[in-house]
Amino acid sequence: MKMGLLTDSHQSPNKRKFRKYLIKYKTLVCALLYISGIAYFCSLAHSSRNNATYFSENALLPGLVNSEMRSEHTNFALRLHDDLEREREKHKTSMPTAWILAKFRQIGLEAYSHNFTLNYPLGGGRVFIGKNVYGILRAPRIGSTEAIVIATPYRTPESIHPIVMPSLPILIAFANYARRQKYWAKDIIFIVTDQEQLGMHAWLEAYHNPKGILNSNSILNCGYLEARAGSIQAAINLELQSFDLNHIDIKIEGLNGQLPNLDIVNLVQRIAAKEGFISGHRQTSNFKRSGAKSSWEENFRHLISMLLTLSGTSPNGNHGLFYKFGIASVTLSGQKREQTNYKRRANGATSMLRLIEGIARSVNNLLERFHQSFFFYLLVASDRFVSIGDYMPSLGLMVAALLIKAFITWLNINHKSVMIDIDGKDTDKDSEEMISSLLENNEANSNDHLSFIPVAKFLIVAHIFGVVAAYLPFAAPIDIVFHEHGIKTEVYLFFSLLIVSLVGLTLPIFFSISANNKELLHVAVLLEASTALIIVGMLNFSLGFLLCSFFVPFALFIDPKSGQFKTRLSQLICFLMNPIMVVYFVVLLLTWWSFDELSIIAIIKRALTACMDALTFSIVDSIIYSNWLFPLAAFIFFPIWITFFGILSLTSQSKQTFHETKKKL
Repeated sequence: MKMGLLTDSHQSPNKRKFRKYLIKYKTLVCALLYISGIAYFCSLAHSSRNNATYFSENALLPGLVNSEMRSEHTNFALRLHDDLEREREKHKTSMPTAWILAKFRQIGLEAYSHNFTLNYPLGGGRVFIGKNVYGILRAPRIGSTEAIVIATPYRTPESIHPIVMPSLPILIAFANYARRQKYWAKDIIFIVTDQEQLGMHAWLEAYHNPKGILNSNSILNCGYLEARAGSIQAAINLELQSFDLNHIDIKIEGLNGQLPNLDIVNLVQRIAAKEGFISGHRQTSNFKRSGAKSSWEENFRHLISMLLTLSGTSPNGNHGLFYKFGIASVTLSGQKREQTNYKRRANGATSMLRLIEGIARSVNNLLERFHQSFFFYLLVASDRFVSIGDYMPSLGLMVAALLIKAFITWLNINHKSVMIDIDGKDTDKDSEEMISSLLENNEANSNDHLSFIPVAKFLIVAHIFGVVAAYLPFAAPIDIVFHEHGIKTEVYLFFSLLIVSLVGLTLPIFFSISANNKELLHVAVLLEASTALIIVGMLNFSLGFLLCSFFVPFALFIDPKSGQFKTRLSQLICFLMNPIMVVYFVVLLLTWWSFDELSIIAIIKRALTACMDALTFSIVDSIIYSNWLFPLAAFIFFPIWITFFGILSLTSQSKQTFHETKKKL
């Protein structure tokens, strides 16, 4: 078997010397690449390594609108708030659908309800029923070709989430104001969703499914919409805890790490500043921070915070579900002020109505979808960002470490190319030293013929385990049996997947391949891991970067040719790198950080429960929302983990000894 480049039998002495040093210093080269990737990413937090945000779409004309909002609209919102408080006393556990529909119709909107049903995919055939309410304001200047969505989730008094009751009066009051204006070129859809993200997801699926009700046997029956508006261009989701707000946190993280067009983020911040709000991404106080003037530490904390949220692949608000349909959207999460009075409530309501008016009128100016600005970026502050061209090299450097190791491993197993012309025709001192080094490490063996068949067999079986892990949660008969015996879904899933992973560790018992083929398997898994990491990084950089940060050092440490002690240590580390164990350790650290007053035993138990819940939620999200975190772990990284453990545990066929090989040379 021959290769060009570094394995060519007729290379110059300089190339052979380069190959020799590359093999000799492979650990150093790979480590430097990994460290360079981490250092490069950390440097992005410095103000000289990121850019100020700016508008790419001039048609938005942000801040140039003269508001026509009057005190009568503010008073209307305050009266609605008082009416809603009385209505909530009658509906402790459900949304006051009739009251909302009546208010929509009173102000002249086309008002409808939208029913949806979730057949819970895990756990005893439970069914959840929800009802959204939406109203449509038709654009007076054009046919229903385009639309803007203004939405808010309705949370009952018993909800575990922060109460955002003022959002609904603000939404209705703005709808009442907007109905009287004649300049709208886009329809405006006002939505009040039930069941948090599930209600919004069902409404969006139904809106983009004009044929009506989906398959009645499907997990989520999205129902049917009696009326539609135009193609949705943008959406604003309101989560206001009070009329008098301390600050507004602009949420942008979406499903599977997607982000909205940066122009809509800049638009919201510009108009919010005009109306006197302290706002921004990850805004946590009434202090407005500038990334250009902030320290590296502050920018880095902001960057890491965004990275961690995006890597979870779940949206942190209803806005994140719009990205699936190419719709720019953000959530305005208004945090209430501790002390307030009637005057401040009224002023706050007026400012919020003007903020929504400014956003809606700016989007109303657009002649096409948001497209000119960035979709792939990271924010180091509300006014500073890093684009994809700046942050991707950090991921490339870390993945390059795995590719270099794969290539050097390939050089080692191509001993025929290394030991060419051993009889003295084309052998120099450097080549002889390298050959001797390879022999001393048992890397040269003329009886070890490379064969892709045993390698392919092992990889196929390892990926079959991944398929089993991915489809195990959907084994309905098994699930029903466990429920009949009172075993919870999360317990069944956790221990079932744990058993599958432990069975996967026994795979090396059934295989016995030569040393060179084991090295070939090592090359194959390194290439698969590198490819998976770079693809994940291109789709969701945050997840790809975090996976590289933890996985690359582990992959570089694994060496099937190492001594017995390092092999045993590698096996232990590999065992702990089980995807389920990794999730548990992460949850354990978070639990310890959040509940440090608890005892060690209590923290361990709480972390186990939280890990089971996290695993279950990940599976459910993959089924309902197409969140691909669980499928990615099951189909790709679980088989890779089994393969790495197999490389350390596979038994090799008999070899020639060093002396026999050296005598032949």
